[in-house]
Amino acid sequence: MTGRIQLILPAGQQPKPTAAIEAAIALARAGGAALTASVAQTRANVPVHWLAREYAHLPVAEFNADMAADAIALRDSVTRAAENANVNVRLIEILNGLGDGERAVVMAARTHDFSVLGLPDFDATARQLAEQLLFDSGRPLMILPLSRPFSLNLETIAVAWDHSEPASRVMSGAMPLLKRANRVVVFSVLGAKKLPRAEAAQDAAEYLISHGIEAAPEMLDSDDRARGRFIMETAIARGAGLLVMGAYATLPAQEYLLGGVTVSVLSEPLLPVLMSN
Repeated sequence: MTGRIQLILPAGQQPKPTAAIEAAIALARAGGAALTASVAQTRANVPVHWLAREYAHLPVAEFNADMAADAIALRDSVTRAAENANVNVRLIEILNGLGDGERAVVMAARTHDFSVLGLPDFDATARQLAEQLLFDSGRPLMILPLSRPFSLNLETIAVAWDHSEPASRVMSGAMPLLKRANRVVVFSVLGAKKLPRAEAAQDAAEYLISHGIEAAPEMLDSDDRARGRFIMETAIARGAGLLVMGAYATLPAQEYLLGGVTVSVLSEPLLPVLMSN
């Protein structure tokens, strides 16, 4: 695998994205890919008329100072880790106003093969950024679970397949990773969602086999109310270090309404997941 990977490092994130830095650098090194580290620092600006003039900038200044210090620490951490691994890294420092939605990160993602983002459990800010990357960048996003230990082991990869456009796009985008895997498990989950063919997983596995990828199909049943967790737990049970799956949303009134499986993965990722819409 060659090409370019973007590692996104939001300042102020907890837990610290140390594991994401290490995983992204190892991924770039193993695949011979160029690595871009985008350090995103949010700056707050509160209009003076909101508070008395003599107090208005005290909490804002403290917040901005904390964000700036953490951005410097992240920049230093990724630089040291890349040097130790003999990986070249290009640093981009992004300064955003509060609520800007990290638009520059999304724009940068469009000229990378995929982006990597550490995602803590139930972190609304990080989840919002993940949603924007998934639905606005046009590129896959690799989510790493910061709230639990993980190993980005790409020897075994699981593909959740439902014959949808997002599933097709993410499988295509994951092809360089799938070709490096020793084993690929393709599974389709039956339930409330109607699959166009009972042999959906078989179709996808045969496609991967035509590209020289060892792939085995499975058809599974699941309780629809917990399907997102079921999909992740199935991937873990099959020994996968990465789950590849589509991300789903509708767009009424210019606001995304995410599908239940997508919400589950973005709220509480159990393993590394490569997603695309």
